[in-house]
Amino acid sequence: MESTGFFTEVPFRAWSMEHLSPVIIAIVIGGVAITWNKKKPRAYQKKSLLILSIVPAIALIIYTLMKIVTGAFTIENDLPIHLCRLLALAAPIVYFVDNKFWTGIFYFWITVGTFNAVITPDVKFGFPHWEYLVYFIMHVGLVVLPFYYIFVMNHRITRSDLWNAFWMSNAFLVLTLALNYLIDSNYMFTRHKPEVATLLDVLGPWPWYLLSVQFIGLILFHLVYLPFAITKK
Repeated sequence: MESTGFFTEVPFRAWSMEHLSPVIIAIVIGGVAITWNKKKPRAYQKKSLLILSIVPAIALIIYTLMKIVTGAFTIENDLPIHLCRLLALAAPIVYFVDNKFWTGIFYFWITVGTFNAVITPDVKFGFPHWEYLVYFIMHVGLVVLPFYYIFVMNHRITRSDLWNAFWMSNAFLVLTLALNYLIDSNYMFTRHKPEVATLLDVLGPWPWYLLSVQFIGLILFHLVYLPFAITKK
């Protein structure tokens, strides 16, 4: 029987309207949320931030539940260990902790890592499949967060945040690589590249792309830090 509704298995098409539409929607919603809340009382700003922080986490929970319900859940593929899933799970925690160390790391991990996941999506089926919906809700929801922290909550990104993000990235990479060998998984793509086309395809074979991504990541971290370096000067 042919799948219908949220189970419609139509292959996802990169750079089509089903790819660009959630990006455009995120820009509009993010822009409105930031503009609307910028001059609101602090308590109102924090309530809006809480809602924005919960949205990616809810998408991750729905993703996990749907995997379980459909019998497709496996510890090798569906734990919240990929960076964006971890960020979605951590977003409400970072809100309640309200620690500059973690919001600084969030900025770099999201603007570099999650943004890459938005422009090169690792999603098999297109709209209106449930996996497509929760993927983009989670990822574009994450992308809005660091800009809300900066433009509404007045967080400023420093060079220390850049290096904190870099070293924490390496620590997470090592831990993920060890876990992958223990449970025969490929979280963070540390054992092989994803099956869909990504930027990793131009960074050499395994394990060299793990080293290449360190240099690329550091360059991108400096690139997204550049506006703050210029503003500081």
